[in-house]
Parts: sequence; structure tokens; C-alpha cells
Amino acid sequence: MRRTTLLITFLALAAAIPGQCFDFNLAVGADFGGDFDLGDFSLSSNTGYNLGLELAFEVPLIELGVGLEYGFSRGASSYDLDASYYQIYGIGRFFFGPLYIAGRLGYANMSVSTILEGDFGGGGSWGLGGGVELFGKLKAELLFNNINGDLKYQSWTIRLLYTF
Repeated sequence: MRRTTLLITFLALAAAIPGQCFDFNLAVGADFGGDFDLGDFSLSSNTGYNLGLELAFEVPLIELGVGLEYGFSRGASSYDLDASYYQIYGIGRFFFGPLYIAGRLGYANMSVSTILEGDFGGGGSWGLGGGVELFGKLKAELLFNNINGDLKYQSWTIRLLYTF
């Protein structure tokens, strides 16, 4: 009985929240100026591309949300390294008119197909940057990203986000 009451309460609250309270952001981007860091040595990364989806809601001047991003395989110059990643994160954007500051914090897991041996598990990730909102439906942003773990990855990312 108690579970049923809790479920009905949750469903009633979910139905009461209008759909326009949430935004779905589809993000496409390019990582450039990236570096892989193995502790003993560092490798420059080739340009990589990513695809993401965010669920966000707005309160005055702030947009908060959660996101999932997949970074397609990218290599390293002069080495047989092929790395991709996924990350789950929380994001916040603080608006000053059409301009905003963005920050994200989450967890990322790096997959490596290479001559390097070992388990390159996941770790914390963060990003910081800013952007501009265009036409109410499109955002362009520049972020500095840092993915920690056994294999660290840092890069600059240019992203375009379309809001549904």
C-alpha cells in the first residue's frame, strides 16, 4: 500500500509539471588542442568529435541540467592510440543576457584501443567555459574539459546545442 501511494504521488507530480519546463539540448562538438597524459609522458591528441544530449530546466538567470556525452575515437600524433570516452555530468549555465558562463562536473570513462596495455578506468570530469544563446533555440559554447583517470585527457571543445 505504501509503495502504491508513493508511486501515485510521483506520477501525479510528474504529470503536473508542464513539458515546457524542461529543455532537451542536442549537442555536437569538436575537441581540439587536446592532450593525453599518462603521468610519465604526454601525447598531443588529434581533433575529435562528440555528440551529447542534455535535459535542462531554467530558473531565473540560471539553467541547470544533466547530460550524457560520447566522444568519438581520436588518435594521438605519431602514436598508435585510439581513444574514445563517454561522460555523465551535471551542468549549470549562468546567463548575462544572451551570454553565459557554463560549468559541468561529472564522471567519464575512457576506452583505449592501442599498443598501450592496462585498464584505463574512469574518473571525475569537469569543464568550464562560456557561450552565447542565439535565437532562443541555439547555443554556441567553448569549454575547457578535463577528464581524470589512469589516462588523463584535456582539451578545448567547441559545441553547438540545439534546444527542442
